[in-house]
Formats: sequence, structure tokens, C-alpha cells
Amino acid sequence: MGGIGGNDLDCSVVETSIPDVYLISTTDFFFPLVDDPYVQGKIGCANVVSDLCAMGIEKADNMLMILASSRDMLPADRDIVTKHMMKGFFDHAEAAGTKVTGGQSVMNPWAIIGGTAQAVARKGDFIPPEGAVAGD
Repeated sequence: MGGIGGNDLDCSVVETSIPDVYLISTTDFFFPLVDDPYVQGKIGCANVVSDLCAMGIEKADNMLMILASSRDMLPADRDIVTKHMMKGFFDHAEAAGTKVTGGQSVMNPWAIIGGTAQAVARKGDFIPPEGAVAGD
């Protein structure tokens, strides 16, 4: 079974209106599998950026954060956890050489963090996954 759009790619690769220039985008998120919300934020960001890295892209040009705060937490606890998750995400984005310029937040039973990352690259400056063979 293919993924969204009929493919199994983690990234969307779309040629822009500028010849041989592509927009590569990815979206991912991370469930609470660690006890430290700061670390969860860092992992959430790394999870998004790693999809671009897998295509040979060294830097995201832009990131958006997707954040779900837990509605099942006490408000004071939720505020602390949410702030630490966001700080971890922002810190890792900065370490990766990019910035978070916006995003979306919702209430959810679980605290979830992730986002989207985009990069603009010329043909030949990234590794397209189509047609890969063993040893590539």
C-alpha cells in the first residue's frame, strides 16, 4: 500500500516555478516516549529534520511547529511541560541551523510535538529516493 499521494516517501518533492529548483517538505511528530519534556521537544525536532537529512539536505530553510498540549494534565503541569517541550524543539532547531517561524497548537489527550520542515534545493543538490538501488 502506498503512502499519501501514492508514494511511500517521507518528504514531498515539488519542482517550483523556477526551473530545476525544488521545494522539499516533510511533516512528522513525536509521541511522549520519554519522561523529560525538554528531551521530547529535541527528539520531535530531530525527527522532522532527519527526513530532510536522509535526502542529503543539510539545512532546513524553514520549520513550523505542531504542538499538542495534554488536556488531561492539571493546568499548572501542562504549562510547565508545554514550555519545556517547546524550548527543546527551539533549541534543536537552532542547533540544526534553522528557525521555527510559526506553527499550530491544539489540546489533545497526549502531549505531542513535531512539525514541518522545508528546504529549497537545486536539482542535483539533494538525493531523490526514486530509483535507489542497493549500494547508493
